[in-house]
Amino acid sequence: MERLEQYDVAVVGGGTAGCAAAAGAVMTGARVVLIERNAYLGGEATHSGVGAFCGFTTCGKNPVRVVEGAGNLVLEELEKLGAPAQNRLSASGNWNISFQPEYLKCALDHLLQKLQADLLLHSLVIGAQTEKDRICALTCADDEGMFTIRAKAFVDASGDANLVRLAGARFSWGDEHGQVQAASLPFRLSGVDITKDMSPRAVKRAVDQARNAGMKHLPRESGFLLTLEGSQMVCALIPSVMPEGLFARELTRMEQELREQAVSYALALKRYMPGMEHSELVMIGPSIGFRETRKLVGRTQLTGEDVLSGHKRADGIARGGWKPEIHRNMTEMATYLAVKEGSWFDIPLGALQSETLENLYGAGRMIWADDTAFAAVRVMGTCFATGHAAGVAAALRARLGQTPCAEKVREELQKQGALI
Repeated sequence: MERLEQYDVAVVGGGTAGCAAAAGAVMTGARVVLIERNAYLGGEATHSGVGAFCGFTTCGKNPVRVVEGAGNLVLEELEKLGAPAQNRLSASGNWNISFQPEYLKCALDHLLQKLQADLLLHSLVIGAQTEKDRICALTCADDEGMFTIRAKAFVDASGDANLVRLAGARFSWGDEHGQVQAASLPFRLSGVDITKDMSPRAVKRAVDQARNAGMKHLPRESGFLLTLEGSQMVCALIPSVMPEGLFARELTRMEQELREQAVSYALALKRYMPGMEHSELVMIGPSIGFRETRKLVGRTQLTGEDVLSGHKRADGIARGGWKPEIHRNMTEMATYLAVKEGSWFDIPLGALQSETLENLYGAGRMIWADDTAFAAVRVMGTCFATGHAAGVAAALRARLGQTPCAEKVREELQKQGALI
């Protein structure tokens, strides 16, 4: 018997962007399904262990809030679970929101349950059926076999533009030269005295000592340690590798190499960094964290000039406030491009719309942006905002039967508490 389900909007990928897209579409009145291949939601925030949301505010010591809406609903669910997120000034001089990844998994579950969005975990999208200039159905697989999901509009929030590729829509790999930013595999340590110096400078001193002592698998000179007030747990963002594709063999190579690095860095910190003497490695990953892979080719490209000048626009459907953070060198810390303190920019609706398929929207780190702009919009706080907008746009597309204008999307987002 054929397994067939029908919806107004189908969202592929349950990271921050995908969850926000599902929430936005449901609150617009659509019947929604969210398809996720992992056992839980959260994307890089949970299965890569990145315990901090960047981009909810502008950069600098006096931040301005630029993301609310669906992102704020998630923060509220964390609060209800007794694990409130903490607004912290990071070692880079920017504010981020630190959280506990295990609680985030439940917070996202609770939000989608409350909104009554259908959720399919352990489900792979393996094909897309198209008719002329639109997608009409997805071919999916689980442990019982294949099934079909039909919908009127679709959101690709896979991070890697997987639906875009399967549907035959245009995409690019990395920047105009085919280069991508380094990938990472965070790991967590317990038993850390966070009252000691946890700065990148302290990490570098420890790594230098370890290298001088002959330790191997330490390619990056330093990295960030994410802390939570009152906790002895830290998340280390250090192991790095440069992706060359998403084939199984390449993914296997990267995962194994990064795990080797994580074990080496954990030992180096334990031996040579004050405050780490009693630390224990408690978790690696469990999955590689990508910064950049495939990107949707959209109708309007967000540019570095838009970001650096704080460009405001009538077709803006989300705000971005993170300054460009570029990880091109696998051995060194990120490069940051300066922006005016408190400055934010608008993200146009066209950056989320497929150039070639009229009922396909992209969200998160795969939206259409040039190299500099991408380095500012790929962070998870901004992914909440673009996901929310993509979900609303897709729901309006499903209701109207045609592509909604930016004004209608903006109106609905404002009703749902988004900052526009």
